[in-house]
Amino acid sequence: MNFPIENETTEYKKSTSELSDAIVDIVAILNKSGEGVLYFGIKNDGTVCGMDVSDKTLRNISQKIYEQIKPQIYPQIEVLEDKKKKIIKVTFSGVEKPYSAGGKYYIRVADESRELNPTELAQMILDVNYKDWERQITNDTVDDIDEDQLKEYYKKAIKSARLVDEPYDKTNLLFKLGLLAADKIHLNNAGKYLFSNKKPMQVKMAVFATDEKLTFIDIKNYEGNILGAISASEKYVKENIKWKAEMEGFSRKEFPEIPIEALREIIINSFAHASYISSSRHEIDIHPGKIAIYNPGSFPDGLTPIDFAKKDMASKIRNKIICDCLYKCQSIEAWGTGFKKTYKICEEKGIDIEYSKEQDGFWFVFKRRSNESLYSTETYEGEYSIDQFILDEMRLNPRVTIDELSRKINKGKRTIQRHINVLRDNNIIERTGGNKSGTWTIS
Repeated sequence: MNFPIENETTEYKKSTSELSDAIVDIVAILNKSGEGVLYFGIKNDGTVCGMDVSDKTLRNISQKIYEQIKPQIYPQIEVLEDKKKKIIKVTFSGVEKPYSAGGKYYIRVADESRELNPTELAQMILDVNYKDWERQITNDTVDDIDEDQLKEYYKKAIKSARLVDEPYDKTNLLFKLGLLAADKIHLNNAGKYLFSNKKPMQVKMAVFATDEKLTFIDIKNYEGNILGAISASEKYVKENIKWKAEMEGFSRKEFPEIPIEALREIIINSFAHASYISSSRHEIDIHPGKIAIYNPGSFPDGLTPIDFAKKDMASKIRNKIICDCLYKCQSIEAWGTGFKKTYKICEEKGIDIEYSKEQDGFWFVFKRRSNESLYSTETYEGEYSIDQFILDEMRLNPRVTIDELSRKINKGKRTIQRHINVLRDNNIIERTGGNKSGTWTIS
């Protein structure tokens, strides 16, 4: 027989003298993967050493597992023989985690088992309780959906060829997407959070004056559903990052300091894989030196986004129905590729990324470059960088006045007005309202 090296679901012990450690490993594997196999009579490197086996040996293993592992499991214990050397194979599975050994809880990380700390245990219990959250029936009904939003979703899904093109019927569509109860009237949690107009979730978005969360320049709280939150979050980030403008012939093109595709991947990932019963909520913080996106949901044990970016790992999906719906409208291109795509894009553009865990979730952080590198050195009407400055200030404060712009850039009001006239004549900006109370809109 050939035995591979130990991994997350396989453990070797030389003999039953290591039975206590073996029970810890069984619990750790159950809590991580729900099933696994443990062998007695094999060394850590997979070499068969064999051991003496009697009926008493098998009874002792069975009894210790029964007494020490809670909730109780009922493993299959069998004796194998390899070149006249006897091996005991213990095959086990369970769906009632968290499991404990002697009153303590453990988790498997690669081929090691370690004890869970109180925070990790609480999160595991939360995740277990969350397992059937998407299918739980709510009081919201088909009549409570944002139908314009559903129709737009349907168009995108048909265009992507991920839904069959047939006459629109909101009830049948929601039912086929797995978003309704059997009565075809009430939404389940997945349907409510995706399409309900009763504002089931919130996103906090803010622009801060420094890299600490002390003084904010702008703050916005979005209340709505997941699809609306994705759009609102992407719009807010676009409006509050720096853009580099260049002229191609007579056409003006803008390029973001951080690729929008990378930002969008992380924003969508945050809503697709979040825990919607977490005590925290989604958050997007824009600082001078970073853009931080908070996901209220734990990351898979022992893993980080870079593991999914650099390795060929299967996606760990918390919200299967929600993810499937986002896939059908091409918000998600393919399972488990979001982090891989984001890291690749940012590496190509020289954008640094950070990741940090918190008790109820994690932060994904894009590092921003210095402002100097963002402004174009191209000229337009002799002073093109002034145009970029004006646009940046208008994004930060749509009510900014000519007087304020003049003071900030140390240019005369006539110069500012001349550049504004050019931007307006080229349909790049538009003014709504009077000189004192009006606002700027950038096309």
